[in-house]
Amino acid sequence: RIEKREAFRVVGVSAPMEAEIEKNFEIVPSLWAQASTDGTLPQLAGMMDSDPKGILGICACYEEENWRYWIAAASTQAAPAQMQQLEIPAFTWAVFPGSGPCPESIQTLEQRIVREWLPTSGYEYADGPDIEVYLTPNLADARFEVWIPVKKSSSTG
Repeated sequence: RIEKREAFRVVGVSAPMEAEIEKNFEIVPSLWAQASTDGTLPQLAGMMDSDPKGILGICACYEEENWRYWIAAASTQAAPAQMQQLEIPAFTWAVFPGSGPCPESIQTLEQRIVREWLPTSGYEYADGPDIEVYLTPNLADARFEVWIPVKKSSSTG
């Protein structure tokens, strides 16, 4: 579905991303492992009070100098001392539902979006974050959505 959303705020933890993509395949799972063992995930679940509802995995790689991966929740509450906040700008989002074991299922869906949907959709990537919305806590059989920021394609076919 295509959905227009006003800006919203998230609260969570983040780690710097590397320009070398392979390194991020270590950084991101490590951040998730830490968040799932140190009490961060239940704390975020308790702070969730805005849409999108779910634990969010946000790839904020649109500012050239400051690439970060976030594990967060949409919240109007103040960020606790060990967390930060991030403002997600207003965008038009292409939202894709999915299910299955993660991270494999979500990575497969993301590849299909880029390879199959985007080239024929009449949309192109807007300069904004990609968001994974985890709707269920069980990653072995997860329900999730992938949100990508889009704008009408400038090229006409």
